[in-house]
Amino acid sequence: MDRKQISVGFIGYPNTGKSSIINTLRKKKVCQVAPIPGETKVWQYITLMKRIFLIDCPGIVPPSSTDNEQDILLRGVVRVENVSNAEQYIPAVLERCQVKHVERTYEISGWKDATDFLQMLARKQGRLLKGGEPDESSVAKHVVRDFNRGKIPWFVLPPEKEEEEKAKEEDKNSKKRSQQDEEVVNAKKSKTN
Repeated sequence: MDRKQISVGFIGYPNTGKSSIINTLRKKKVCQVAPIPGETKVWQYITLMKRIFLIDCPGIVPPSSTDNEQDILLRGVVRVENVSNAEQYIPAVLERCQVKHVERTYEISGWKDATDFLQMLARKQGRLLKGGEPDESSVAKHVVRDFNRGKIPWFVLPPEKEEEEKAKEEDKNSKKRSQQDEEVVNAKKSKTN
């Protein structure tokens, strides 16, 4: 009997649990994990059983023409520390999260806009620059990091199946038309008889 080895690769976006799954399957820590992207830097081959190997690889991000910097950052693909002007992404974070969750996470409320939110949070956390000015940059990076690590609860509804719904509607309309056409034909037959 030819006994070949089986290799199972774990491939996906950064920070989606590839290394954690391997650690769970092995029942011990064989792969480094961290709540930031880029912890796994090279492919690692881990023996699960005699002829079964697991391959842990760095996160990959397939190129997409629709992705912008904001989408990439808020998906956790890049480290927040490497981003300049993190304040520009706070409106998107506040838009994606329910106000009650942000209020509960940071114990502040009543902000008017993203800038006001950052200033209130900076004052609450004591993150001030010289002259008592709020350190919006530092706080913005902190908020984006919290968002990426799941400290602020949020969710996205699945995309609606517009095409499927349209197809169902067209099918219903088509059946109605067929039924109406059949009724007209039957009515004409009745008149001629």
